[in-house]
Amino acid sequence: MAAAPLKHIWSVAVFLVALLLSSATLSAAELKQPSRDPEIVLKAYLRATYARDFADAYRYISTADRKIRDLDRYVQQRGSFNGFALEISRKLSEAIAFELARRDENPYRIQFVAKYQVPDPKKLASWLLNWDAYRLNSSSAAERKQILDRIEKSTQSASLPMSAGEETFELVRENGEWRVFLNWAAGVKIPFRLDLSKSADLDVSLSKTEIVIQPGDLFEIVLRIKNRTDQPLAARIGHLVEPTHVADFLDFVQCGFLLPVTIAPGKEEQFSGTYLLRGSLPEGVRQLSLTYDFRLLK
Repeated sequence: MAAAPLKHIWSVAVFLVALLLSSATLSAAELKQPSRDPEIVLKAYLRATYARDFADAYRYISTADRKIRDLDRYVQQRGSFNGFALEISRKLSEAIAFELARRDENPYRIQFVAKYQVPDPKKLASWLLNWDAYRLNSSSAAERKQILDRIEKSTQSASLPMSAGEETFELVRENGEWRVFLNWAAGVKIPFRLDLSKSADLDVSLSKTEIVIQPGDLFEIVLRIKNRTDQPLAARIGHLVEPTHVADFLDFVQCGFLLPVTIAPGKEEQFSGTYLLRGSLPEGVRQLSLTYDFRLLK
């Protein structure tokens, strides 16, 4: 699993989870004291994440979350826009429409259900140099004007490609101010499974059956494979990551069994793999699963 290009990172799934529902209608007065009104806090946070201004978004995140991930790590992991790329994302935020409904509210915690329509980044990619920030920021004045004019005309004619969805957000009250609670302390659970249905002559065990880690962390898995026959056996070991729409956020750093392995008769061998869970994993993803699929080769 090699590192994905920016256009893949900026996929619809990532975009909708990471920057859902920004408000482009916050007044200057609202922005002066955003922490007193939970709806304004949520709008400001989502507007900042839409624009990939993560230093600004961090201001609205709860103290409990910030104990897990500091500002530098958060900004580095998420990957901020700047320059013309930032200008475009802010411009697109003006077309976002949403509704907020409160539920499970008490004086210290509020959940919001947000229904939204956002500009669809996948459909807009052909307009925007596949969201290549370097190319966007290096574009000429004429190219920039053409891009902005096209966004403006499409917005005015209601022809801007949009995606719709619904998400739930939680805010907590801290010393009279509201903050977005992302529950980073929960980490991401990754259970490991074996599929030996096509390799009945192998005994396989895992060094771990489950881990809980933070995005941006490395982990290692060791496979112990025994050949129970009196003949050498060759096997290919596949990796199935689910859910598939976030599979590319789990990278191989080093893997001793990407190529087929051969086990001598009656012998047991050990193979290890090191993985990285990307720091840009969309907010709200709490679990992935990794299944090793064993297939004997003739």
